[in-house]
Amino acid sequence: MSAPPGGAAEPAEPVADGLRQRAVRGVLWNAVEKWSVRLSTLIGFVVLGNLLTPEAFGVVALAMTFISLLTTVTDAGFAAYLIQLRRLTDASTSTAFYTSSAMALVLAGILAAAAPLISGWLDTPELERVIPALAVALVIAGLSSVPATLLRRELRFKELAVRQVAATVLSVAVAVGLALAGAGVWALVGQTLVRSVVALVVLWATSDFRPRRLFDRTEARAMTSYGSKSVVVHLGNQVNSEGQTFLIGALAGPVALGYWAIASRLVNVVVEVCTSIIGTVANPVFARLQGDGQRLARALGTAMALAALVTVPVLVCLSLTSREVVPAVFGSQWVPAAALAAIVTVRGVLRSLSGFGASVLMATGHPSAELVATATLVVVQLSLVALFHDDLVVMAVALTVGTGLTIPIRIVQLRRLLGVPLRTYAATASVLLAAGVAAAAVLGVQELAQLQGAGYVVMAVVVGGVVYAGAVLLVSRPVVADLLDMVRPALARRRGRRAVPAGQG
Repeated sequence: MSAPPGGAAEPAEPVADGLRQRAVRGVLWNAVEKWSVRLSTLIGFVVLGNLLTPEAFGVVALAMTFISLLTTVTDAGFAAYLIQLRRLTDASTSTAFYTSSAMALVLAGILAAAAPLISGWLDTPELERVIPALAVALVIAGLSSVPATLLRRELRFKELAVRQVAATVLSVAVAVGLALAGAGVWALVGQTLVRSVVALVVLWATSDFRPRRLFDRTEARAMTSYGSKSVVVHLGNQVNSEGQTFLIGALAGPVALGYWAIASRLVNVVVEVCTSIIGTVANPVFARLQGDGQRLARALGTAMALAALVTVPVLVCLSLTSREVVPAVFGSQWVPAAALAAIVTVRGVLRSLSGFGASVLMATGHPSAELVATATLVVVQLSLVALFHDDLVVMAVALTVGTGLTIPIRIVQLRRLLGVPLRTYAATASVLLAAGVAAAAVLGVQELAQLQGAGYVVMAVVVGGVVYAGAVLLVSRPVVADLLDMVRPALARRRGRRAVPAGQG
């Protein structure tokens, strides 16, 4: 039964009731989503990488910088506001929906009209047609923001998983078909649009949210007050990542951008599959724990350590083997991207771990503090791109060092604002130590054996995996115990359901 206009849309919920169990289920469903999505994306990525040119990837990456930036603006920080709000009303959700949808429509129209100017400015003729087509995805993002946010807030990651898996599988199939038909850059455009449309349809089919005829000016002002800070933070992150893409494309050309895009996407696939499985669930959990400093610090430490346990060894292995893996998987035309991937993976480790601190600051109502770290990172990293764009490898090294600056900044902020002690990060440090030992073992064996090609890759995986597992059991046993404690109840419930005879469940 729906609430009256302006009334509560959901009952107040005690913070601790079932939160851990719901979070674990959220992590498991998020894992299903990320692994399914990224596996199908990776398959399509490999096929498209062999069928399309670096220039095609560069053109779409350049166009998507505008879409990504404006998508952040259309959200206006309302998603972050709705997640951290202790009690939702129909007025707040409907006001957020109408505002974000209207902004998306207006900004998409402006972007499409500006496409000829952008194309001439960047001396990339294909953008004149590609940008208006991709602007449709911006409108769809505006229509999707609020219902998707409400599902995340409620930890309903099963519905979100179904949405993303269906959208990704269909979009990859369409993109590969278009590429085989010789569509070139339009294969990548089609992939983006099909993914957006399918995701929108599935989202509205599974979400309970339906906007009411409500627009509360008071609620809108409250959202804007919080959201303006939040959107600046998210926009800063987008300016940082998309600004780098834009500068590389504008200063070094679409081919160089294609190499950078492939290296970055390869790393992002790993981070999405590993870190974001926990990170996506952790954000609403952090919001529900605001005001409980001890539990919040414990949740932060556990989330970082579990993410590192899976993500760090994969990224380290990719860094050690990228010179062999990238050309073998994507083709010889991508050899320049291999050296970039080796460095970008290290940066991926730093970004994935730093992101948890950012989530805590945003979820606990401290967007101004996160803005300081974000602004510092934007200024430093865009300056580095402008200085070193002539040599992508040197630029990648400089950006990795710059990314490392955010970690001590956020540690200090979390300690000062929320009282998060330094011991919170001890478990994560132990995982990094284990990964470092494994990397040293791989390099030591390679120094003796001097392996090449597939032989080196197999050695790196086997030796690195065995040494890492042993080192983790020695120095990171509590992290493994936390992982097992989280998984056991879910597995026990699953076994219990299977044991129920048919007709008695």
